[in-house]
Amino acid sequence: MKKTILAIAIPALFASAANAAVIYDKDGTTFDVYGRVHAQYYGEYDSYDANTDTSTKNDGELKTYARLGWSGRMALDSIWSGIAKTEWQIASENSYEAEKREVKARHIYAGFDGSQYGQFLFGQTETAFYNATVAKTDIFEDYGDMANVYDGRQEGQAIYKGQWGGFGFQTGYITNNSSYDSNYTGWSAVEGHMDKGYTVGATYDFDFGLGLAAGYESKSFEDGDKSILVITTEVGTFAQTNLTDKDDWALAASYTYAGFYFAGLYNESKFKFDGFNDVKVRGYELAASYNVDAWTLMAGYNRSEAKIKNVSSYEDTTNHGVLGVQYAFNTKLKAYTEYKIQGLDHQDDEWTAGMQYNF
Repeated sequence: MKKTILAIAIPALFASAANAAVIYDKDGTTFDVYGRVHAQYYGEYDSYDANTDTSTKNDGELKTYARLGWSGRMALDSIWSGIAKTEWQIASENSYEAEKREVKARHIYAGFDGSQYGQFLFGQTETAFYNATVAKTDIFEDYGDMANVYDGRQEGQAIYKGQWGGFGFQTGYITNNSSYDSNYTGWSAVEGHMDKGYTVGATYDFDFGLGLAAGYESKSFEDGDKSILVITTEVGTFAQTNLTDKDDWALAASYTYAGFYFAGLYNESKFKFDGFNDVKVRGYELAASYNVDAWTLMAGYNRSEAKIKNVSSYEDTTNHGVLGVQYAFNTKLKAYTEYKIQGLDHQDDEWTAGMQYNF
């Protein structure tokens, strides 16, 4: 799960920083190590392929992965510090697809923290678009946050982020990536040669629990037939080469009261091509949780649609509800289960259960 901040919920206790082991802390320099071991069982279900009008049985399977990371800080003066962070993930031998069994970098960046002047970061991490908007509804382990085409953590970023009272602002420039490959949601994928991109996000948190956010992200692509979009809808799979641009914008809101958390997201994306009509995607996400003692109850809804301009109408790409329960044995160990209630024709409901140990 991509990290989000829920100040009132048990899941926040499992953020990496909260469990990090401090290895060195002296004379303004700190260095800590953290990690995760995650085991998850996916129940049996049938998946439907509209292109061939056939269903495929997916057997139940236990999958595992591990993460390891470190972060450091060195004081330069009373205001500025040098900071760095790395985090990797690897799946067990027979879990997930072959490419996910490799050691994968999640976060690798270095930069400066200027306290009230903000942070300047250089490297790979989440974008301003995600941090401001998508993160608000990203509270589930598996079946939430699936009605958007956010491309995931980006490498080669130059980032600025600052917080002044309730107002937060982030922006970033994404440098060239000749082997761009994104398959974040499971129903959309982009690959090819990304020339450049930029991203921006703004948030405002009121002192009575309401948070508002807006974000925008834009990328340009080149090399013609090497830049490809693939989208799977309820009626089939669409693929098109000569992708030139991808633009995303989103609005989000959240509300925290006592043990309750509510969040909503609306987002739109446009894919532009050389010699082909635009493809548009829009999505809606709702998420809610209630925390009491060690228990967290969760519910959500995801729906997204895609269309080819002047060719087709909007067709569903995602349409499902999700229910979840988490139990925290302590601040390091939790168990959870989630159930996906499918709204797409011919698709089975799905369920999963797992355990997670953070250190």
